[in-house]
Amino acid sequence: MKHIMKTIAVSAALLCMATAGCSQTAGPADTTVSAEAVQDLVLTENKIGTHDGYGYELWKDKGDTSFTVSSGGTFSCEWSNINNALFRRGQKFDCTKTYKEMEKMSVEYGVDYSPDGNSYMCVYGWTRDPLIEFYIVDSWGSWRPPGGTAYGTAIIDGTAYDIYKTLRVNQPSIDGTKTFTQFWSVRKTKPEPVEGNKLEGTINISKHFDAWEQCGLEMGKMYEVALTIEGYQSSGKADVYKNDLKIEGEYAPADDIKVTVIP
Repeated sequence: MKHIMKTIAVSAALLCMATAGCSQTAGPADTTVSAEAVQDLVLTENKIGTHDGYGYELWKDKGDTSFTVSSGGTFSCEWSNINNALFRRGQKFDCTKTYKEMEKMSVEYGVDYSPDGNSYMCVYGWTRDPLIEFYIVDSWGSWRPPGGTAYGTAIIDGTAYDIYKTLRVNQPSIDGTKTFTQFWSVRKTKPEPVEGNKLEGTINISKHFDAWEQCGLEMGKMYEVALTIEGYQSSGKADVYKNDLKIEGEYAPADDIKVTVIP
């Protein structure tokens, strides 16, 4: 049974849904559902919208996908015969503020996660100016990402992550086909399940951004942050029964993270 999550604390002024300067250059039209409507949405093709206070997006380049969008930030998904597919729920912003100019961001998650092959369970998003795609990976399937250039390690809330940067050349982005950089925090070891395949934890998103900056990886202006299940040339399923994204409290640089920068 899905948990009904409390309303996200985020200013409506931050939302990007009606901001022309933040629209994607390619992709499906937005579909917006009022916050009062909590009936599940079942999607099989690419679509962007909002539902019960959280944004949602299904993106794939090909293959079979099912994305059930439920109350609060919860969702379930299945995929097979894909090349690449992302199922995400979070918030989009108006691309006018860096994360330091916003409130602190964190997400508490609960996921019944059953990938078969290459997959990530992560916080995912984008910035503009510069165009950055970012991942904070807390669990994965058969392959631990990403094999890029290592910049350092960080201990955040007692958990160790490796920090990487990769370059994507002429690949799909929020601005169409572009060359852009990816930033990564990848947990050194997968979290232990609380029961069966169920994973639970908290990711303090702003602290990861601080760690990246200490490694010389500077973010742009915020476009999106979302709890995400990604599959790549694989199959699997996931039930996100808890997705409590909080954007609240005045930002201040984290003084309780330990970052070791690779020279």
